[in-house]
Amino acid sequence: MNNATGKLATYTAAVIALVFGSIYLLKTSFMPYHSAALSIKWEEVGRATQFLLLALMRAAAGGYISLAFAILFLQYRLSVNKLSWIPFLILILGTISMVCSLYAELIVSGNTPGRPPVLITIVCETLLIVGFIFNRKFVKTDRSANAG
Repeated sequence: MNNATGKLATYTAAVIALVFGSIYLLKTSFMPYHSAALSIKWEEVGRATQFLLLALMRAAAGGYISLAFAILFLQYRLSVNKLSWIPFLILILGTISMVCSLYAELIVSGNTPGRPPVLITIVCETLLIVGFIFNRKFVKTDRSANAG
């Protein structure tokens, strides 16, 4: 059985995480929604606070980039080995990250004028769920074909 849908969904989620992580890693100021949340421009933020915000962005970047590489590696391994635990691990790792991100985004959007990328986080989680469903079918179909 071909697992194009599972691969596409999971790899797309990984690419989204990698892009997010790269932006947070390479950006030299905070994001536009951070500016809206604080109601000030980057230049108006004190130097020490700028360093703190950039450090928090770099920490978030590390999480997103690590998640992306873990997902990319695991999805590739699934294509080669069809191990039944891999779809669960991809879903668990991704969901932990997406739920934490969504929680932080909802705090910002619920308490400030800032509008973080909630929709992108939801899309990423949806892709992980779709990938999980098709990856599980792929593993089960392969196992039942080998059993017969």
